[in-house]
Amino acid sequence: MANTAFCIKQQAMTLGYASDTLAAATLQVLPPEPRYLNWRGEMLPAAFLFAPVPEQEFTDRLLDLLAKLQQQLDGALHNQTVYLILPEYTEPDSSELNSLLQQLMRRFPELLQSDSCRVFPHGSAGVLMALNAAQQHISTQSNERVWLVAADSMAQAPVLDAYAAGELSGVPSEGAIALCITGCQIGVQLQYSATDAQPASTAQSAVAALFLQLAANLKTPLKQLYFPDSGGSQLTEQWLEQYQHLHGVVDSETSLIFPSYATGELGACGGLYRLWHLLQAYKQGRITGQTVQCELSARLFRAVAVFAPSEAGLDNKDV
Repeated sequence: MANTAFCIKQQAMTLGYASDTLAAATLQVLPPEPRYLNWRGEMLPAAFLFAPVPEQEFTDRLLDLLAKLQQQLDGALHNQTVYLILPEYTEPDSSELNSLLQQLMRRFPELLQSDSCRVFPHGSAGVLMALNAAQQHISTQSNERVWLVAADSMAQAPVLDAYAAGELSGVPSEGAIALCITGCQIGVQLQYSATDAQPASTAQSAVAALFLQLAANLKTPLKQLYFPDSGGSQLTEQWLEQYQHLHGVVDSETSLIFPSYATGELGACGGLYRLWHLLQAYKQGRITGQTVQCELSARLFRAVAVFAPSEAGLDNKDV
């Protein structure tokens, strides 16, 4: 893999706790006030941009989120190379996925017009799959830009029913994010990445395989680890039980970072939020050295990426 450095040229976010980019950027320093949703008589902590409508089609919800995101972008995505990260669809020829894409192209005809556009329907793991493809694209195409765009929502009746029944814990949320990635002389390098788009049999085996692969490919301890944990006990158990497999690449100096504690569960969108947080942390000098982002989607698609700054700092003019 070519080691071209990259950085964020433009960004836009709309999240359950933060309806615009500026508000989203402050979530880590000004934690949001808790919100509650009355769902079938149960009061749930939740953060949604729009009130959940039980009879609303999930596709319509995603399109509404993308519409709100586009309001901030003022046509910036028109005819651009867009890598669209979506919730998990296990089959590439899924009728649900095809229906979503058809409706999306009708509602936003300019969004996926470029021949270089791609779709990654693998939940939060799709973010690192898309980043790997984007990094290769900008390595071979001088001055190219790739937009990583993600949208997802937990405002689905079966999901909220699971929270209400105590089967899921944490804060269900939703959002849409767009990051414009471009090559730059001084930025962040993607040193290593691995993905698996085949669903695993259990979360334990999926995370164990991810960690073992990571440990086999690193020679020095990590400075930071970004985990897809938004505060739900189930998510915490998934990585904590397998943490032992990182022996040799983590030590007492390794920091564990959980950006989604401040956002609630964003699904596919959460992976892109964590990537944005990681790149911002490098830019602002809050992290240094090697950083790993791990992603495990609800259906156990998984991905891991190792990042490092290409120079001592980042070119702030490019970010």
